[in-house]
Amino acid sequence: MRFHLIYDEKTQLYWLLGSQATDSMRRADRLSQDRFDLPYNERHRMVLHFSRNLVDWCFAGLVAKTNSPKEARHYASMDIDGEDLVILSRSGDARAKSAHEGNLITFHRVKNFREIVY
Repeated sequence: MRFHLIYDEKTQLYWLLGSQATDSMRRADRLSQDRFDLPYNERHRMVLHFSRNLVDWCFAGLVAKTNSPKEARHYASMDIDGEDLVILSRSGDARAKSAHEGNLITFHRVKNFREIVY
């Protein structure tokens, strides 16, 4: 899946936004009918990570999730707006043809994102 990466000069950390796979080892023929494509191709959970070196990644949190695997929050991009991260996501709700073929653009904000560093 695609991801987006930015560097924050203030904390000297890299931030990674992408989709989270939760059952990538399941056989494709055992997936729910609502799932799109292959097991690793989940699009309904958008998560954030940070890193000091682009090798070791720390989970920072769940940015957005949908009500079902047919819906999606993916192919997102982000930028820093003061103390917040602002995010635009190619998204889909229950009316979308599939998780891949979104019907929405959604906006998300992670307020005070630097405070979640541990």
